[in-house]
Amino acid sequence: MRNEHVFRILGPLLVTSGDEQIEISGIRRQKLLAALLLQTNQVVSLGRLVDAMWDDKPPASAHGQIRICVSGLRRLLRGPERDSVIETHPSCYRIRVRDDDALDLFTFEKLVAQGRAMVRDNQLERAEGLLKSALALWRGPVAAGLDSRALAPLAVRLNEDRLTVKEEHFDVTLKLGRHQQIIGDLTGFVAENPFRERALAQLMLALYHSGRQADALETFRTARMRFSEDLGIEPARDLHVLHQSILVGRLSSVASLPRDVLAPPPPNSHGQQGRPSCVALLARTSPNAVTPDSLEQLRLENDLLRVERDGLRNILSSLWLNSNESNPGA
Repeated sequence: MRNEHVFRILGPLLVTSGDEQIEISGIRRQKLLAALLLQTNQVVSLGRLVDAMWDDKPPASAHGQIRICVSGLRRLLRGPERDSVIETHPSCYRIRVRDDDALDLFTFEKLVAQGRAMVRDNQLERAEGLLKSALALWRGPVAAGLDSRALAPLAVRLNEDRLTVKEEHFDVTLKLGRHQQIIGDLTGFVAENPFRERALAQLMLALYHSGRQADALETFRTARMRFSEDLGIEPARDLHVLHQSILVGRLSSVASLPRDVLAPPPPNSHGQQGRPSCVALLARTSPNAVTPDSLEQLRLENDLLRVERDGLRNILSSLWLNSNESNPGA
């Protein structure tokens, strides 16, 4: 059976059926649906739903109110055969979405996986289009407007995925030699995410290869000052290496970089962590570049730090999933 309804959570919660928008009235009903959709095809206990809807201050009637909300959602989301996508299990609920196109998050993940496969096959034009289509699905922060501390870690993780894919898209565009075309997008991205060193490196590369060496150097100078004043640290050493290479005019063309440098990691299944990709700063074969061994060591160190960061993020996002396993509710 195909899902009749299409759910969108990459932005404000939105449900449609054909060309008709289904109004999900009431903030509690919206939070409940968002909590189920963020764990699509998984059983979610009453206790976890209580946390999602009321944080740490649930009313005495919380379980009863959840059952009322579920009943209302079932009436709204019934299919042509009068069945509902929301299933009831002992002290748990689950929303069933079987088609990738019925949930924008699934569509996003599918397009990203296809785009990454195209990168590995060096089909960069197709990869650029697929990654661009994936990013176009985002209409704002995940489940925007639904304030819930329990849902926040899941939303943060998904937004981090979006930022990573955005950087992968920049990588591909740089590889295609479209430096000038993405300077505007990169400048805005760095302004919104000033401590993402990969994007800073990409902006410096785009500026340099557009004949704007002074602007590339100024980008590093500004970033270094921001890191020092706001965080009390220096930018990553590979940014220093890139800055030095731009300063002396010994930066190789991005178009000559071997494809394995820019290729992102294989797509991950839910809950698994892969080796993060890292932007290529210099061609490994460039005779005038900094020695490849030192750059490779720096990349390895950065990758290890990112793995630790991503592992900590996943641990935090899973805390609320496991917090009520021992007492799932009535």
